[in-house]
Amino acid sequence: MSHPRLYTTPKELTALKKRRNANYTNILNNLTSSADWCLEQTPRSSWIPPISPDPIHENLYDRFYAIMGDLAITEHLAFAYALTGKERYGQAARDWLLASCRVWQQEADGQVDGGKAYAVSRLLKGIAVGYDMVFDVLSIDQQVEIRDTLARIGGMYYEEYFTTPDKSGSEFHTHHAIVEFASLGVMALALLDEIPEARKWLQVAVEKFERHLLPLGLATDGAQTEGATFWASTMQYRLFFMDALQRVTGQDLFSPHASYMNAEPALAGIAAEHTTRYCACHESFALQPSYGQLDYCAPVLLGLAKVYGRPVYQRLALWDKTLGHLQKSRYITPNGEQMLFELGGYACVWFDPDAPAEPDEAVLSWHFPSVHEAYVRASWTPGDLLAGVRGTELVVHAGGRAILVGTAIRDTSPILSIDDRNGVAAIRCETGDETLEVELHRPNACYIRRLSSEPWHWICYGTPVEQHSALSWNKKTSLKVVSGTLTHYEPNGFQEELIVGNGLLRLKDAAPKAASCVTVQPDETDHIRLEIKNGTV
Repeated sequence: MSHPRLYTTPKELTALKKRRNANYTNILNNLTSSADWCLEQTPRSSWIPPISPDPIHENLYDRFYAIMGDLAITEHLAFAYALTGKERYGQAARDWLLASCRVWQQEADGQVDGGKAYAVSRLLKGIAVGYDMVFDVLSIDQQVEIRDTLARIGGMYYEEYFTTPDKSGSEFHTHHAIVEFASLGVMALALLDEIPEARKWLQVAVEKFERHLLPLGLATDGAQTEGATFWASTMQYRLFFMDALQRVTGQDLFSPHASYMNAEPALAGIAAEHTTRYCACHESFALQPSYGQLDYCAPVLLGLAKVYGRPVYQRLALWDKTLGHLQKSRYITPNGEQMLFELGGYACVWFDPDAPAEPDEAVLSWHFPSVHEAYVRASWTPGDLLAGVRGTELVVHAGGRAILVGTAIRDTSPILSIDDRNGVAAIRCETGDETLEVELHRPNACYIRRLSSEPWHWICYGTPVEQHSALSWNKKTSLKVVSGTLTHYEPNGFQEELIVGNGLLRLKDAAPKAASCVTVQPDETDHIRLEIKNGTV
């Protein structure tokens, strides 16, 4: 077998280099812009060993972000070389690839455990992708070195981790399992017919996907029950493996498992165009943290659009104007390790210029009981009204920003229901003595009623003008307190904090974000009523 073969082939690369499409050109330009930044970075020269005890998980996050960062740069440069043919990217990718092998080779010397496997699997996958993409700039000795590194570390984890009863069993089927087994599979595909162990690694990965990871990896309603961003990363790693599997072996997991590959959580929550490199929470994707915005999800939508042909997937993906970039998160450990994600190269190879980009979806409301979430949207136009509820948290998006983010009621497990008819979509949350009702009147109004004796504190992004119990962002977007009293408004009074490790590790912030604070007191009947308008400027 020749290389590259995982995500593109020499024949496909020839066609890509001849492609004349404005959207593809923008994605490729973003890719090369980030690749030029990568050229300015220096490959790592020393290993970060595990430290125990690690009471606030500082060492764990240093190692995790370091491996993610090293291999994100490696993969990005490798894609840039393959897609442009420019030697400077190939030489830099080779240097990062070899450095990653040499610095992290000591991962084969310690004990295998689940805490390390999540990062080590990303290491194996990244090295495998780099090896495949820049194969022709590697000397014979370098090729052998890389294969030996993968075989040593990958073989150890195969024997002592992937084939153990608790990992091969059905209970191990959610996010960590998908990341780790997908990485094993990608590594196997990169080395298939080059080392004898690769075929058995691949068989284990395929069987795990078919038996557990696809049928059980997401809830039956399509949501990811483990956390806000895990739906996108689950789908990323499914695509990483399934796309490469089909290209290298011809085996198709997409068709028989199509029902497990829908993107309803993305259709529900994507709210606005994505234009910035460092995001605020909820900036383009409601109820998602800063590192899980549209840029984190858009390449997945491109991949799904290419496979399944649903126009709305491509439409929403193209709202991301940073497609192709290396994703830099705001998250930096106290020791300076930044969390990076490489999705830019995948955006290039998954973008299909022939896929229709116009939405054809009539459904504009969703209920995900598995995660206590509901969403209603006005349209498929970026910046139009969208409201989302998760448990007790409400986010309303209008005019391209989150204008209300806050906990509406105290009970963490309210009864949640949704109704959508005759142009009005309603979400209702209720507990014994508190109620939240959100009514979105298409196309440009949203009415919120809250019953609670407690004041309502929320934040909003931007610095709206406050006047006569109303907040106005521009002539298009406004929020008016109809019942209750707006008692406090503090522009930029809230600073987003980046804390991980079960609330123990406070991180540095690459681009601190502020929001404005609002407090409204209920009226004498314990009601607060809000009117939101999002008309035409």
